[in-house]
Amino acid sequence: MAKTASLTLQGDVLTVQPYRGEPGRDPGAGRAYVLEVVDEAACSTLLASLPLLDRLLAEKIAAVREDRMEEVVDFMAARMLAPSAVDLAMAQRLAHRHARILNEFGYFSAEQLADANGSQASNRTALADNWRKRRQVFAVPHPDKAARDRDVHPAFQFENGKPIKAVQEVLGAFGGRKAPWKLALWFSSNNGALPGSARPVDLLTSDPGAVVRAAQHDAEGNAA
Repeated sequence: MAKTASLTLQGDVLTVQPYRGEPGRDPGAGRAYVLEVVDEAACSTLLASLPLLDRLLAEKIAAVREDRMEEVVDFMAARMLAPSAVDLAMAQRLAHRHARILNEFGYFSAEQLADANGSQASNRTALADNWRKRRQVFAVPHPDKAARDRDVHPAFQFENGKPIKAVQEVLGAFGGRKAPWKLALWFSSNNGALPGSARPVDLLTSDPGAVVRAAQHDAEGNAA
């Protein structure tokens, strides 16, 4: 049976209940709207438009449900799809590179950064969160979820527990177009735009200008 609107007009007040859904299953069930009617003509116009509004609302709800269903199907299918041998090999190589970065340079949790800087904030992640919001540093998800299910900050970004200025300039050059792990790989990979094809991470303090220029060069190349 189609759901219909319920209307009650008492004096200058019109009460509209779009439809009587099933309590507990339908978020709109039992919801009513009270409208003040200016005059009889306005009331007539509103009453005449309600069937159209009710139909448009039903169509919109159906479209949203269909979109959500497609998202759920895609989500489930992505997890049911068996990766190919090539996919597995690529994922393994990338996982090794991620682990190598954290093993070589180390990393800090947000709480460790707060302790290193003597932060007195009750929220022990506030300092690192603020640095991240300002794009002074970045964090990556720890690959071992069993050991650590939180983001960590590669330690090469810091000197004496504080962000290195050149890191902020590099992040600004890329403008949020690189995902966190891709940033970590950029910093730790040899770069032809640097003297001797050095790694940016090795020149962050000794030649920060060259690192920033390399980032700007690479960012322009990616945008082209």
